[in-house]
Amino acid sequence: MNKNFLLLLFCLLGLMGCQRDDICPESTATTPLLIIRFYENVEPFEATAPQNLSIREEGNEEYATVRNQTGNVIRYFRYTQDSLAIPLRTDNDVTDYEFTVNTPQASEEEPVDPGNTDILRFSYGRQEEYINRACAYKVNYVGLKVELEEGEDGNWIEEIQIENANIDDQNQAHVSIFF
Repeated sequence: MNKNFLLLLFCLLGLMGCQRDDICPESTATTPLLIIRFYENVEPFEATAPQNLSIREEGNEEYATVRNQTGNVIRYFRYTQDSLAIPLRTDNDVTDYEFTVNTPQASEEEPVDPGNTDILRFSYGRQEEYINRACAYKVNYVGLKVELEEGEDGNWIEEIQIENANIDDQNQAHVSIFF
């Protein structure tokens, strides 16, 4: 009887020492995405969507994808909205993206007009911020700079303005692109 009681007491003490697993709530701010707004040079105060925009990281065959606040996955292939959010690399101080406007439909044939591609080089500093044990760290980006490299077919992007050089949230646009 004493052996059973001691075994039960030992198990009870062992269970009391356990803590519940921490789960990172969805409302916790994590590494922010870069928010870009597009404007036409003719009407620079009104956001305008470039037609059939596709985005991929340079050297990568897959198009960029992100998960929005509602949990839906957005794939940036023939995307037509006036703003977008893309991730920056957390393991490097530079991220290069190919922005292609007028992307043709995907088909087995070689398209007559492959679209117009410009390469944007985003350079920045990284600051890690500890959130908590469950969520670990998030990366904030500081000192954002953008360089436009002309593609083989000329630039479709005419001007780039940095609205906020420090990226620590997703509440407002960080970069404005005029085309």
